[in-house]
Amino acid sequence: MENLSVIAGLSTGAALPREGGIAQALTQRIRDAVARGELVVGDRIPASRVIAGELGIARGTVITAIDTLVAEGILETKVGAGVFVAEAAVALNRVEIESHAATPPIHFSPDEPDVDELRNCRFDFRPCRPSLEAFPMQVWKRCVALAGSQQPSSDYGSPLGDEGLRAAICDYLRRSRGLIVTPAQMIITNGAVNAMHLAARLYLDTDAEVVVENPGYPLARQVFANAGARIIPVVVDDDGLRVDLLPQRAEKVRIVCVTPSHQFPVGGRLSLSRRMDLIEWARRNDVLIVEDDYDGEFRYDVPPLSPLAALGGSQVLYVGTFSKTMFPGLRIGFAVGTEQLIEAMGRLRSFSEYAPNAIIQSALLRFVDGSHYERHILRMRRIYREKRGALVASLVSAGQGYTISGIDSGLNAHVQLPEGMSAHQLSVDLAKRGILVPTIDRYAFDQKGSDSGLVVGFAAPSLQDINAIGGLLSSLGH
Repeated sequence: MENLSVIAGLSTGAALPREGGIAQALTQRIRDAVARGELVVGDRIPASRVIAGELGIARGTVITAIDTLVAEGILETKVGAGVFVAEAAVALNRVEIESHAATPPIHFSPDEPDVDELRNCRFDFRPCRPSLEAFPMQVWKRCVALAGSQQPSSDYGSPLGDEGLRAAICDYLRRSRGLIVTPAQMIITNGAVNAMHLAARLYLDTDAEVVVENPGYPLARQVFANAGARIIPVVVDDDGLRVDLLPQRAEKVRIVCVTPSHQFPVGGRLSLSRRMDLIEWARRNDVLIVEDDYDGEFRYDVPPLSPLAALGGSQVLYVGTFSKTMFPGLRIGFAVGTEQLIEAMGRLRSFSEYAPNAIIQSALLRFVDGSHYERHILRMRRIYREKRGALVASLVSAGQGYTISGIDSGLNAHVQLPEGMSAHQLSVDLAKRGILVPTIDRYAFDQKGSDSGLVVGFAAPSLQDINAIGGLLSSLGH
């Protein structure tokens, strides 16, 4: 496959550097190939599994790189066909490429699963992976079939996305979040990262700064760093972002990105007092808050707190996704902000990319508007509650003194280890036995944390696998 040779660098024998982030290096390699004309508009990108096998890296690393490029508009996904070089890529020139190359490196964990570990995986407890066992696939297929039977439009549609879908999501947010917005305040995106990328292009210049949670979501950090921003990590605790540690002199800070409903990966909820303090800080310093509500649908023991967007008004861009509630391959999300901000995001998109696939948007409208989505959320909330309970019981049965937190909501648990026990070593030992469980430190800004915790995803694994993990830990002697 000629395109695989270009991406893999086989013609030059160029290997991906292991420092500075493998995903970032692969992202840069594909950008360079587009800029040099080695990959042109319409070229199909080989499957992530094929690229991973050729380069000897984790498939998840390849997916991270591709998702970044889709968010940037350089690549585009076509349902049922694959990933291709987008028309917007023709605007990519060498100056832009060099500016990307000069951005600060985003470091990914050196112990992320490699291809062999993924191939030999028997138990996958990585976070943020929804369960597909109870997804109403037949209902979804009917929605897609009905959408596909419509007479297609002769144009590409609004850059903000399907107005009917935006209205349906607005109605859902009103019922589920108490967030009162109009379709003019919403843009449909190619996932949450695409929303962050559009915000970065609007708000960031060469000397801008972005505040992120530490530990936090690596791909968000990468998007902002690729836009040229200096990343400022701020630590989190059981109540979320330490707002009291935000820089008091914030002349260059343009964005602060937070996960207030269920902090990733520690799992705390940003307290109401901190929410108000964060909004006040953002207003005082004229900073945009990017509120990433990635798994806020799933609450078990706690009442909902008002989203920042309902409290902070013009200071907040609220970002949501259907990838965690439905299935990752859908890659559709949305962003809510002021009409002025959303209009600007739409104008920016019209110069570089298109809204998500029109048929999939139409199918999603039927799924949401027909109450199928809300019934699915309620069903999955019951299933995840049961799995969460099974995980707690399984870890307690291991008898090692683990402390479990961050499970009032979301799809992941923060498991703290007893003093003297190495989370890194435990994660490595588990991987050797086909059990994938990442450490908290993998998501830290510099991978230099306390080495005391794991992030355990309990949504995707089966109940049988969850019930077995305690015994597996005991057998390791940890």
